[in-house]
Amino acid sequence: MGDDSTNPSTSWREKIRHAFAVDAPGPAQPTDAQRVVVEKLLAKIVERGMAQPAGIFLESWRPLGVLTGQGMQALSPFAGILLDQNAWKEVANYLDKRGAILWMLQRMDELESQREAKLRAHKNNQPPPPFNPSV
Repeated sequence: MGDDSTNPSTSWREKIRHAFAVDAPGPAQPTDAQRVVVEKLLAKIVERGMAQPAGIFLESWRPLGVLTGQGMQALSPFAGILLDQNAWKEVANYLDKRGAILWMLQRMDELESQREAKLRAHKNNQPPPPFNPSV
C-alpha cells in the first residue's frame, strides 16, 4: 500500500528501524569496475613482494576505512600522480564500504599464496603455475 512511515498505527520504533543501518559485517564485494582497479592495484603490490607491508598498512587503517575513502575523495585532484582519475575514484568509492579493507586483505593473501606457489615450483624446477590475479 505504500510507505509505513505515514501510517499512524506504525510505532516510532518501526519508523526509525533502519535509521542507523550499516553495511553487513564481513568483506564487501566490489562492483565489476571497482574489482578491475583494485585487482590491478593488489597484483602490483604482490608482484613487488610488498604484500606484508601493505597488509600491515591496510590492517592499521581498517578501523578508519570509511574515512580513508573520504580522504581519497578529497585528494582526488592530486591523484594523477599515482593513478588515473577514474581508477582513483573507483578505489575511493570502494573504500567507503565498511568491509572493503577486509576483502582487500583476503584477496591480497590469495594472490600472495599464488605467487609463493609459483616461486616454490620454480625453485624445484617444476613448471610454475601461471600467476593469475583474476582468479
